Amino acid sequence: MNEGLTNAEIAEPQQCIVKTMKVAAIVPAHNEARRIRPVLEALASAPEVDEVIMVSDGSTDDTCTVAASVPGVTALELKRNKGKGGAMRHGALSTDADVLIFFDADLVGLNQQHIHDLLGPVLNGEATMALGIFQGGRWATDIAQYYSPGITGQRALLKEVFLQIPDVEHVGYGIELAITYYVRHHGMVSKYVPLRGITATMKEEKLGWICGSWSRCIMYWEMLRFRVSYELHGRPPKKRTKK
Repeated sequence: MNEGLTNAEIAEPQQCIVKTMKVAAIVPAHNEARRIRPVLEALASAPEVDEVIMVSDGSTDDTCTVAASVPGVTALELKRNKGKGGAMRHGALSTDADVLIFFDADLVGLNQQHIHDLLGPVLNGEATMALGIFQGGRWATDIAQYYSPGITGQRALLKEVFLQIPDVEHVGYGIELAITYYVRHHGMVSKYVPLRGITATMKEEKLGWICGSWSRCIMYWEMLRFRVSYELHGRPPKKRTKK
C-alpha cells in the first residue's frame, strides 16, 4: 500500500520533550476485552499523556467494562459498530486536547518509552505527525510495517489536522491511509519512529485461521478500495466545506 522506509524519514530518539500542549491517547477497540488492559495501563501511566480515552466500537464482549476498570481511563461505548475511523473520530471529538496519540487495542509490549518516543516529534514541533513502526517484536509484524509503514495504527498528530480529514468514519480499514495521504499531500511533515520490542496480536490468533484470514482479506480490500478511489478522484483530499 505504501513505499518502504527511508533513513531520511526516521526520527531521532527524543531525549527531552518540551511539553506545552495537552495530549489525549485514543484507543479504538472492538471485542478486545482479553487484550486491552496492558495497553491502557501503559498509556495511563505515561507522564506525557494527560487523558486516555477508549472507544468501544460496538463490542459484544466486556471491552468497555474492562477499560472502565483501569484507573485514569475514560471508557466510551458506541452501541453500533462505526468502524475504526468512526471510533477514532468519536474519541477525538470527546477531548479538548491539542495532540492525539492513537494506539491499537491489541498491542503486545507497549511501554512508556514507546509513548515518549512517538510523541516527541510532534510535541517538539518537528512534525505534524509521527508514525510508530514495529521493530524487534516478531518478524511478521516487523516486515509488514517496514514495507507498508503508512498503514500503522500507532501515530501521534495534531488534533486540528485529524478533524480536517474528510469522511474518516466511512473508510473502514482505509483510515490509516486516509490520515497518511492527507498529511502528505497537504505538505505537512511526518516522521517515522521505531517502536522496538512491540508487536500486535494477529487476526488469525484472535479469530482462528478461517475467520481471521477472512477478516484480513476484508481489511486489505477496504485499504485497496480507498487507494483506488483516492487515485481516481484526484489529490489532495480536501476538507468538505459547508454550503
